[in-house]
Order: sequence, then C-alpha cells, then structure tokens
Amino acid sequence: MSHYQYLPYILTLDSPAIITALGGDPNSSRTLPYISGAAIRGVMAGKLGDPGSDVAKKQEFFDLVLGGKVCYLNAYPLCEGVRALPVPVSLRGEKGKENNSNTVIVQDLAAHDGYPSPERDLSEAWPEKELAVLAESFITIGSARLILIQPEISARFHHQRDRIKGHAWKDKQGRSHGSLFVFESLDAGQSFEGLLQICVDSKDECSQIEALIKELLKNSILVGRSRRAGYGGMGRIEWGKSREREVEGAGSEGFRPVAGDLKPGEQFRVLLTSACIARHPDTGQVNPSSIEDLIVDTLGDQVKLVRKRWSFETCGSFNRKWRLETPQVLAVAAGSVFVLEAKQAVSFAELCRIESEGLGERKEEGYGRLLFLDAPLKKVYCYRPDKSLSSHAINGDPPQVVAFIEERIVDDQIKRKIKEVAADIVDVAIALPSNSLIGSLRAVLRQAPQEAVETLAVWLQGPDKGLRKPAMDRLERCRIEVGGDRMSLASWLKEVIKKEKVLAWLQAKVITQRYYVGSEEAAWTFLERKSQELSVRLIDAVLAEMALGNKGRCLQ
Repeated sequence: MSHYQYLPYILTLDSPAIITALGGDPNSSRTLPYISGAAIRGVMAGKLGDPGSDVAKKQEFFDLVLGGKVCYLNAYPLCEGVRALPVPVSLRGEKGKENNSNTVIVQDLAAHDGYPSPERDLSEAWPEKELAVLAESFITIGSARLILIQPEISARFHHQRDRIKGHAWKDKQGRSHGSLFVFESLDAGQSFEGLLQICVDSKDECSQIEALIKELLKNSILVGRSRRAGYGGMGRIEWGKSREREVEGAGSEGFRPVAGDLKPGEQFRVLLTSACIARHPDTGQVNPSSIEDLIVDTLGDQVKLVRKRWSFETCGSFNRKWRLETPQVLAVAAGSVFVLEAKQAVSFAELCRIESEGLGERKEEGYGRLLFLDAPLKKVYCYRPDKSLSSHAINGDPPQVVAFIEERIVDDQIKRKIKEVAADIVDVAIALPSNSLIGSLRAVLRQAPQEAVETLAVWLQGPDKGLRKPAMDRLERCRIEVGGDRMSLASWLKEVIKKEKVLAWLQAKVITQRYYVGSEEAAWTFLERKSQELSVRLIDAVLAEMALGNKGRCLQ
C-alpha cells in the first residue's frame, strides 16, 4: 500500500523571478503568478547533476526526479500563513460595482444550474446582475475567511543592442538591428508556499527521502530565467512540518474541504488546484473533455456529474538543458469546478486517496491536483485586504528611463510623419518660390524654436515689418494642399506655427495612441511641449523639398 506524505516549504524571493508563461508578443516575456512545480523539479535536477555511469546516483536521480516517488506541487502565494489556491472559475463579482469595504459579495455560478423553468424564479437558475471575472487569481481555502490575493508583478524594459556596434542601428533598407523588449517578473520580497508529495511504500523510506530533499534544497535556490539580466529568482527556502493532506483547515461556509463520508444524494465539488492533462481512453489523444469521464471512473461510478464550470489553457515550458521547448498540450485550467452528486455512500478514505493520486498526466510536475469541497452556495463573502499582495495598476510617474525611451520612440515616429507630410505637400504644390527666398526663410529656422517662430510670425505680417512685397507675392502665388484644403504657402506658414494646427496635420494624437510606452497622456504632453520645434521642423522639411524641386526642374 502506498504511503503519501506532503512536505511543505515556504520560498521567499530575494530577487525578481521570471517563471516563463506561454503567450505575449515576440518582444516580451510573460511570467506565471506563481512558482511552478516544474521549476522546483528543475532546481532539484540541477542540484543532483548528471549521474553519469554511477548506478547509485542514477537511482537517486530516478527516485527524486523521474520515477514518480516525488511530485513537485506548485508554490502559490502565502497569505496570513495559508497557502492560497487558484480562484475557482465559477466565482464572479458584480460588474462595475465600487465597493468601499474590504468585504466583497461574490456569486458562485456552480450553485446555479442555468435552466430556467416556470415553477421558479429566474434568479434561482442564473444571476440577474451583470457579472465580471474577479481581478485576483488566488483565494485562501481552508482558512477562517476567504481572502482574495494577487501577487506583485512588475514589468521592466530592456534594450537589445548589436554586440559588435554596441548600440541599436538601422541598415540602408530601414531594418532595425536591436529592439526594445519587456520582461514581466514576480517582485522580490514575496513568499510562496509549495509542497513536495512523497509516495513510497513505507514511512521509513519516506523519512529517508525527506531528509535527502532537505539536504539538497537547503538555504537558497535559484528559480526562473534571465539570471544575467537582473533577475535570477534568488530565494530562501524554509521547510515545514510534514502533513497527510494538501489542504488543511476547516474552511469557511461554502468552501469547506470535505472532512467525512458522503451520503447518497449529497452534492459536493471537485476543484482543480492545478491544470489537468487528460487523454481520451479510446483514441489515446490528449482531450480535455475526457476529464468528466475520468472523474466519474476514478470514483468507481459512485457519483454522477451534475454540472461543470471550467476553462482551458495551453501547458508548455522550456527545458534549459535541452535548449528546446517541451511539448505543448491543451489542459483543463486550474480553478475549474465540477459539481457531483453521490449515488451511494462514498468513504472519506477513498476521497483522500484520489486527492493524493491526482488526475491525468505529468503529475510529477504538479499537474492534476484536485480538492474535494462541500456543495456550493449561491453567494459567498470574500475579503480583500487593504494592503494586498498586488497592485493592479502602476501608480505615479514612470521611471526616468521609461519616459526617455517613450520620448525617443514617439520622436522617431514624428520624424517619419514630417517627411511624409512634407513630401505630400510639395508633390501637389504649384509655383514654387525661388531658392533664394527659401534660403532666407530657412536661415530664420536655424534659431531656437521659440525665436524662429516669433521671427517668422513678424516676417509674415507684411512689407512694413517683415518680408518685402515681391517676396510676399511669391509666397501667395505658391499654392499647396494640406488636409484636403487648398491654400497659399503664406497662409500655411501663418497657420503651421500654431500648436493645434501642427499637431493636427502631423496626426500627433494617432501617433501617441499607437506608440506610447508608459501612458498616452505623457506622450501627448511631450509633443505639446515640443509643438514649436515641430512647427520649425515641418516648415524646414517643406522648404527643403521645394528647393530640391526647383533644382530638379532646372536640370530638366
């Protein structure tokens, strides 16, 4: 008979950690909001090293990593001394409702069957209010109250450079060499609690493996990637006292772990505490929907499935030793809920055995974990602490380096837009002014932007204060088209030095919406602050294009 023992540990991060998650764009790296069991399993494999031809070391490696005697369960956030679990997908909050108190009323869709009938009120079949997914990813189950928490996750910007040149650059075709990318990471200072499940034939063997694990994984460990980029996941590990069940505690109303035998007709739930990879029994293919039959078959046809509230996710990772991705499969997501009804008495010992054995494949990496809970309630009360583990929005000003990068990106896009607008204006222009007049105007633009704009405004007032009448006549004869409107070059010069006009003609609002990094408002403020400089740059670009146009006509 197999003997199961759970060895808990608390991992406190002393540096940011990136536990790579699937998804995101090519220039970013997402992180999981927890420490995966596969990451801890990889740490163990690294501590053991390559066993080579040593038979004893091979057996040790097999027992601790490959053989299934040790399963590495996910390390979830620790809150008030309790290991949190993934929020059930059936929990929903009222959409758009602002709650000033710490207590939140949450609807549990697992308690609603979704089938209205004339004999009962519609609200009994399904909630009438508009609902939304909870912002938090984890909840404490087994504690006296349900606490919603979310780990702290930060994003940092990095600049990839060409190793030879030492900076980013563009070739003649306009292709970029070097890029800006973003890394998400779990913030340092947070604590996560995980468990190692030991499955052996005797208590003595269990004690031996437990002592060996504590010896190998003691003091500090490294988890996650990008250890040369300021991350590395340096963590302190503290071992707790062994226990016989993954989740301990009586829990609160509506979320009590099953603690006794089930009677015929009694409803209860299966909550997946980690993703589950299931295969179809006939085809042998990975098929998440097979979990329904898997649950019923595991319980020996003693139960029937009443309803389910589930979701799916793609599971995969990267093997640093192989330098290859591991196979990706579709799995039933953690937090999925299955409401069951006992057709006959089900013993508590049988439920504990199934919890320990788990469901599906890759159990050594922490997949297929489940917890039996009592019947769901339609409404439960959850608690949001004042100072949670997470800040869902980044408050305050962004770091100086982020603001600098944002300004560089927006400025580059404005430069491109100025060239495009100048080319479009000159392309349909008629009666271009002479190069001597263009040279006089461009000489003014060599001053500081504010002085250049003020001088140009005076020159355009007329012969008495600025340009002579022949020069003004040439500017009036030159006709251009901007934004679908035909006007003289003189009129355009008077308008383009106005802030609202130059920003509109350069489509500055669109550029800030597309290319901001920190916030759209900051990018817009940057362009507003540089409006006079943008006017000078646009005027200079148009006049330069006109000078080239005159030169081309002379050559013809």
